[in-house]
Amino acid sequence: MRLCLVGYGKLGSSIAKRLRKRGHTIKVSTLPPTDVKAREEGFEVIPLEECVKSAEVTIVSVPPSAAKGVVEKVKRVNPKIPIISTAALVKLKELGEGVTRIMPSVAVEAGTSPVLASGYRDEKVDSLLEDLGKPYWVDEDVLDAALPVVGSGPAVHALYYQSMVEAMVYSGVPRELAERLAIDSIKSTMDLLESYDPYEVRSKVETPGGITVEITNELESQGVFGKISKVLGEVGRRLRSHR
Repeated sequence: MRLCLVGYGKLGSSIAKRLRKRGHTIKVSTLPPTDVKAREEGFEVIPLEECVKSAEVTIVSVPPSAAKGVVEKVKRVNPKIPIISTAALVKLKELGEGVTRIMPSVAVEAGTSPVLASGYRDEKVDSLLEDLGKPYWVDEDVLDAALPVVGSGPAVHALYYQSMVEAMVYSGVPRELAERLAIDSIKSTMDLLESYDPYEVRSKVETPGGITVEITNELESQGVFGKISKVLGEVGRRLRSHR
């Protein structure tokens, strides 16, 4: 599919790289200094009007403050082109008809990110979202409420991963091995959670009076996981109520 990507920031560049891997033809319209980065990474950078006219779908991945204005410009060039916006908290009512809001994370570059979607939907949009990651079509307020986990999730998960690595290094495991072990442990647990709920996974590991029970009880007594839920949940509630 021929695509126009407007904006080449962290999320936009991740989207572009993933869709190029999936065989799509992507042209980019972006301002300095991101135009230099886009060219260095192998994308053709052209003016907005030319970019939109050459495309079947336009993806707008600009800061929220610029999203509405850019969408309006795209519609003036081609009123019928499907538009996908990644701008956080810029509502569909502000963007108008023919626009799909999505919220992936930078993990789309690996093709493994959940992709929340709301608004306009057709075969082209469905196809693109399938190529980006794992699409979930939801109400717009749900998209906003899930943003702290979906959009910000990689940063939170990276903190957790770092804590696992540092724990092993602290106890004497070489760092290179610790990094590999932490990744493999997290991935294998995620595979288990596809078949079992968290309590069942815990029950498979914990034995009476064992090391695992000692660790989980201490973490729970310090409120580690409750604090994570509270922080992400409160941000999600605030974003959901944003008007």
